[in-house]
Amino acid sequence: MHRRFALLLPLLLAGLAGLGVAQAAGPQAPPRELHYFDIPPMSFADAKGQPAGTMVERLRQIWPAGLEMPPLRLAPLKRSLHDILERREPVCLLGVFMTPERAAQAWFSNPIFRESPSVFIATRALAQRLKQYPSAQALVTDRSQRLLLTDGASYGPLDEWIQQRGPAVLRVAAPPPRQLHMLLRGHAEFMFSDEHQAVQMLKELGPEGHALEWFVLPGMVAPPTRHLMCQRDLDPQWLRALDAGLSQLDLSAPAGP
Repeated sequence: MHRRFALLLPLLLAGLAGLGVAQAAGPQAPPRELHYFDIPPMSFADAKGQPAGTMVERLRQIWPAGLEMPPLRLAPLKRSLHDILERREPVCLLGVFMTPERAAQAWFSNPIFRESPSVFIATRALAQRLKQYPSAQALVTDRSQRLLLTDGASYGPLDEWIQQRGPAVLRVAAPPPRQLHMLLRGHAEFMFSDEHQAVQMLKELGPEGHALEWFVLPGMVAPPTRHLMCQRDLDPQWLRALDAGLSQLDLSAPAGP
């Protein structure tokens, strides 16, 4: 019995070693799902609950022929980011900004969208006072003005200014269209958006939207680009094929309807 085990032992050890190599290499597969989050008109669920918006349409437009497209699912931004950065789920997230911290832990595609210029949104009464700031940076870094942010989101180049505020921010899970109601109720003084999104959101808000306005200040950062962010363990051939399609996009084309 001992002699038989001794003969089998090298084979068992070899099998375990091979298993260790396979595990170290990690899975090589396409994503199970493509997640998007609620930032109309760039990405949102339409009246029938179907994925819609500029970035969703651009993704469908450039999708490589012969490459099966995983299902698109509306998901909370913070949860999707956590799943990708912690390598918990084989998914990609549509429409996020690339930051050094994220790029160190995830794969980022070529740009799929370049935002229109960044703007501020506030009630009309407060906007008259906020417009007196000499620069965009002066307003963003002033801790006496409450800034409303989406929890878990990056604001691209604006993140550096936001960090100077320390904890003096209000982070919420509500998407930007719902954050407008928080401004109207006085939970914060101002929030960020891009010009196109701001115009669309205020229009969709209806009569209440007349109590809000968007405005700009000198020295605002250049418009950032949005990308598809994927877990690093995904099939590199799949990612390269997708990136090749994205490289054909004209980012200067008008966004939205």
